Amino acid sequence: MTPSDNSNHANVAVRAVEVHKIVRVGEGSLSIINGITLDVPCGQMLAIVGPSGSGKSTLMGLLGGLDTPSKGRIYLDGIDISDMNEFHLTRVRNEKIGFVFQFFHLIPTLTALKNVALPIRFAVHPKYDPHERARELLTLLGMADRTHHLPRQLSGGQQQRVAIARALANDPPILLCDEPTGNLDRKSGQQVIDALKEIRRRLNTTVIVVTHDLTIAEQMDRVVSLEDGQLTEDRSIELER
Repeated sequence: MTPSDNSNHANVAVRAVEVHKIVRVGEGSLSIINGITLDVPCGQMLAIVGPSGSGKSTLMGLLGGLDTPSKGRIYLDGIDISDMNEFHLTRVRNEKIGFVFQFFHLIPTLTALKNVALPIRFAVHPKYDPHERARELLTLLGMADRTHHLPRQLSGGQQQRVAIARALANDPPILLCDEPTGNLDRKSGQQVIDALKEIRRRLNTTVIVVTHDLTIAEQMDRVVSLEDGQLTEDRSIELER
């Protein structure tokens, strides 16, 4: 069965089929992603690793619908987003994807509770009471005693856990994390990874992590390596344990 066969989408959260990303540079062009094909099963924790300039963040943007491929197809939870306009992409992102970034992007004047509740307030068809859902997620992430703290009153690791809770507010099936521990010390970074593991265990969320840190990558179920916009290795950590 080929990766582009829609009948096989049921157990695949994210699918890329022969994806290319080419950008204009002056009068020429630069190929950043070169024919990547990748399936990420539902509930898997996947690490994407590679040197700076290998295309990791570009691939993350493509998989998350923040950018569109020059060639190839991308599916999120069985939906082909390859040719969608920005209006429809925004709807799909809001329903299917939670984003976690290296810098937490919390609103400094809002408490942890209100930061987490915010995406629900902007949802077209909200599934939850904003404050109830925010309390539930903050409790799940060990932040029940910090709900009324402002970001400046929280450590870096605590802010990242609030950011993860916010990413999960609308119950997306897929969580995309771009260097989520890159701005944290080792202990705080491990707490964030432990929180992601707990999210996957409790909610069966598919978690994709872009990281430079191989000690983080080795804790995932699977590691794929990029170099010059191509996949150079695809390794199952589960099978090695």
